[in-house]
Amino acid sequence: MKVKTHLIITDVKDEYDINWCGRILDSNPLIKDGKPVFVVIGDHHRVELNTVDTRMLERYAKMFTQPRGREAITQDCSRIYIKEVDGNEKLACIVTHRRIKLFAPMYDEVGYRD
Repeated sequence: MKVKTHLIITDVKDEYDINWCGRILDSNPLIKDGKPVFVVIGDHHRVELNTVDTRMLERYAKMFTQPRGREAITQDCSRIYIKEVDGNEKLACIVTHRRIKLFAPMYDEVGYRD
């Protein structure tokens, strides 16, 4: 006879939500070499990028997220800021990374003693 004893992980999916906040044109960006300066910040990382390539910014932000934990759904986020002329940093984007684990029951054989 088999009895359900525990769950096993059958699949792990990663989902990313990218939310661009406001407009870059509304800020007063710091310009170097004809391009604005962006700052990508994760939990343990920070990098300044002088670019107009938003896909590269999103790629860095995705790399800086590390969802941790044993739960079925874990999440982490990183943020992209644009540096302004006055020294402030204005939030430009939030990247949320969700790691979803799918489970299935594990059945083990149970023997009886007489």
